[in-house]
Amino acid sequence: MKVKLIEGSLKEELLKTLRDEKSRTSQFKEALRKLGLLLISEALKGVKTRTSRVKTPISQAEVREIFQEVVFIPILRAGLSLLLPALEVYPESRVGFIGVYRDEESLEPVPYYEKFPLLRGALYVLLDPMVATGGTAEYAVRRLTSLGVKEKDITFVSVVSAPEALRRLERFKEATLITASVDEGLNDKGFIVPGLGDAGDRFCGTLGVEVIENYGIQGS
Repeated sequence: MKVKLIEGSLKEELLKTLRDEKSRTSQFKEALRKLGLLLISEALKGVKTRTSRVKTPISQAEVREIFQEVVFIPILRAGLSLLLPALEVYPESRVGFIGVYRDEESLEPVPYYEKFPLLRGALYVLLDPMVATGGTAEYAVRRLTSLGVKEKDITFVSVVSAPEALRRLERFKEATLITASVDEGLNDKGFIVPGLGDAGDRFCGTLGVEVIENYGIQGS
């Protein structure tokens, strides 16, 4: 997988807020939104365009417009944090979802939900703020390719990535990963070091709060 690391002082400032354990939920959300705008903008640099003409208040202008379909697919639940900035950047996109959770013992992905449109030649942008072991990312890319999506039309957007994940994703030669940081590695529990902590919990405000996780099982 081709890796593109975004650069710049603004990125570093936003990462500082995201990494800081003292950042409030509101601060974390806002920094993630702003960094998401930068990441999504980078992900859409290669989207296909065509020439058209518009009338300005002064005269005619030749312009470029997007004509390739774009599908944003957040990986539940943390990926939802990047969906809002993605739609802010390009509201004409379509949206799908992939639900995967990580088994805490094996650290392998367990899929439980998916719903997304299949469009020939569309750009598929997968969203997940953390790529740690790479298992979830690998599953999502494999799932898309198994349905006929070409690797070159798949871009994965992540805020922080681990080198272990990048090695696991090397097999996807034509897909692209956009990230803000490649961190040191994983600890013995599979968390990225130094990382951001649990991005899903910090974004949802559920850090330190008991959460019921019901993967499609109906309660009584």
